[in-house]
Amino acid sequence: MTGLIDELVGSTRRALERRKRDPLPERDHTMRSLSAAIRRVDKAIIAEIKPRSPVAGDLLGSRDALAIARDYEAGGAIALSVLVAPAFGGAVETVSGVKGAVTVPVLYKDFIIDEFQISEGFSYGADAVLLIAGISPVERLMNLVDDLGMEAIVECRTAEDIERAIAVGAELVGINNRDLSTLTVDLETTARLAELVPGNILVISESGVKTPFDASYLFDCGADALLIGTAVMEAPNPKEFIQLCMK
Repeated sequence: MTGLIDELVGSTRRALERRKRDPLPERDHTMRSLSAAIRRVDKAIIAEIKPRSPVAGDLLGSRDALAIARDYEAGGAIALSVLVAPAFGGAVETVSGVKGAVTVPVLYKDFIIDEFQISEGFSYGADAVLLIAGISPVERLMNLVDDLGMEAIVECRTAEDIERAIAVGAELVGINNRDLSTLTVDLETTARLAELVPGNILVISESGVKTPFDASYLFDCGADALLIGTAVMEAPNPKEFIQLCMK
């Protein structure tokens, strides 16, 4: 792994050691299906609560994350992603708050390297988790995801990643348009890789949407859903931005 990814994973490991000292709460939220939510619409948007970006800096400011979550749902987002990674200003407690504030599925998004994070996401009310090929031990973690009745997006960057994701039974394949080692974005990543995913598996294109035109292009490339973070956090009117991305 490159230096940047090493730094992000190292930050995650340190945060996990602290969080593991405290008992997990008992889950008190019902399970909501991310895949079913995606299939109910033609163009699905998963909008992300992203407090900070390595490129754009502080995105949350003095705003309330739960108010943002409600705006996202009002705009038509079919699910919300909550970024809990400490390097992005995230907090796992936000998952529970968001889950209680909306009626759509909630995705726990972190650099998942440990079974504890799956159990943690479940305990705080998440319905799905993000597993990153090359960083997460996907095959091992998928068993726990299934046991808990959750769903997993398996994030891929290459044809080999997609082949392995399919082999372990992934039903939701994420295609990350951002190279985590350089932070550069290329929307053509989705254009190249979406055609490798069988039609019965949902494709979620991640990162790089800046405008509704970008969203339209990625849907045309075969994405069933888009995961949008920075652009919707920066939008003057998140509800309107989400609605425009679904047209």
